[in-house]
Amino acid sequence: MRKKRYQGRHFVREKIYTCGEYVDIDIYPVYQPQGIRRAKCKPTSEVQALLNTKNAERNFVRLIHSNFTEEDIALTLTYKVSPEDTEEAQRLLRNFLRRIQRLRVKLGLEPLKYITVTEAGKRNGRIHHHIIMNGGLDRDTIEQLWGLGFANSQRLQFGENGVTGLAMYFIKDRHTYRRWNSSRNLIRPEAEVRDGAVTLEEMSNMENSYENGMLWMYIEERYPHELTNLVFVKNCVNKGCYIHLEMRRRR
Repeated sequence: MRKKRYQGRHFVREKIYTCGEYVDIDIYPVYQPQGIRRAKCKPTSEVQALLNTKNAERNFVRLIHSNFTEEDIALTLTYKVSPEDTEEAQRLLRNFLRRIQRLRVKLGLEPLKYITVTEAGKRNGRIHHHIIMNGGLDRDTIEQLWGLGFANSQRLQFGENGVTGLAMYFIKDRHTYRRWNSSRNLIRPEAEVRDGAVTLEEMSNMENSYENGMLWMYIEERYPHELTNLVFVKNCVNKGCYIHLEMRRRR
């Protein structure tokens, strides 16, 4: 008996990332090609390329939302004497973070959590660092522990859409050199994947709502969160609709 060939189908996938007070959601169609039925299916290469366009930036923002609050610190470090190269700058940064961690242990504080970004300025190429770290230490103490140049710290500030000013800076701007790193003890948000939770009919309703300027209202009625950002894209190749939502818990 010949094995029955699967004729293919498409359905709607919903990926939900819960990151502290914030949630971001991707809603998009998945097209399963004809052939032998498979337990799992992936988007086509064209669709996947579209979905990956801003993946790195979104992962960066998710890390911040999942691990840091307005009680934590944003820090900028510069050098009086520029390091020989970026590898030397990374070594000096690691030494600074070790000094911070030793002090936290001495004071009985929770382990250091951080995200660092090292970059070279666009105009003069001078290397500097941006750091997001958990709070607990006095900001003057943190700045004094640097000792290699200018240090400026401030409390993290979140806007209406949840993205910190620092995160927005990294998302929007581009430099010739940039490297970011993070401590191993950060929470890495995992997506809750729900296939079919949004029906094809509901996806069609969302498309109509978008065209009528009512999608914002439709989304807020569907989810128990407050919508802060919405991106709607219609693929010219497969005519599928791709929706990215950024939301926060209702206050």
